[in-house]
Amino acid sequence: MEFVKIYSTAVPNAARTLDKRVAIAPLLARIRSDSVKASLALIQNHGEVHFWDFGVRATPQLSPDDSVKIICGTTCYSGRVIRIINDPSGELGDQLGWARQFKAPWKNVCALSINSSTPISTAGIKTITDNAQQTADSFYAPLQPIRKPEALIEGSIIELTLSTYERDPAARKACLNHYDTRCQACDLDFGETYGDLGQGFIHVHHITPLSKLREAHVVDPIKDLIPVCPNCHAMLHINQGEPLSVEQLRDILVRNRT
Repeated sequence: MEFVKIYSTAVPNAARTLDKRVAIAPLLARIRSDSVKASLALIQNHGEVHFWDFGVRATPQLSPDDSVKIICGTTCYSGRVIRIINDPSGELGDQLGWARQFKAPWKNVCALSINSSTPISTAGIKTITDNAQQTADSFYAPLQPIRKPEALIEGSIIELTLSTYERDPAARKACLNHYDTRCQACDLDFGETYGDLGQGFIHVHHITPLSKLREAHVVDPIKDLIPVCPNCHAMLHINQGEPLSVEQLRDILVRNRT
């Protein structure tokens, strides 16, 4: 999903946390709130991130790994959500040096990975808004309906030139929200290895192959899916028949590393 926040003019806070990254470790050392500290500790492996508050009505629509655009006047920042940090006291925003709006604290801070900052024209902004729906103040969501988590149906055969199996992106997202994007077999994290280029990249393995089910079914994102890197994914299916379990592959890796 890609969401868009639009401001008609440049925003002073952007210079502090969108134009440059913020190092997590020194920020963590200054925070007093235990809950904010815990949230920052979970993303400390990112080293440096960007931060933004999309607003009290917009933030609940976001989830980790969603794509976002933040348009400040004629500048468009593009990236993805890493984590959403609830901060009722507004301590994090104050530590980031953000100017308070109407003296109110910034309560819904999102840790982001911004991968580009490009000029945007009035016509470009209009194209975005024409193809989205406004769901909060200056906040736009995709036009297509969002499927609810309880309706995660997978495996329906779609007749194209060949038979393939439908996969629900919401199931993938729920799986990664639980496990994160680290390979559960070899422990590889693409973001740690390749930086921004690999941030968020991972395969999701179906523990029971959809080709064996041959019909649509309700998928449990935690029990039926598991994140693995492409190499481990290929090794799980190397025998072309009954796939290896992640535990079996992990044992093989341990034996061959010693």
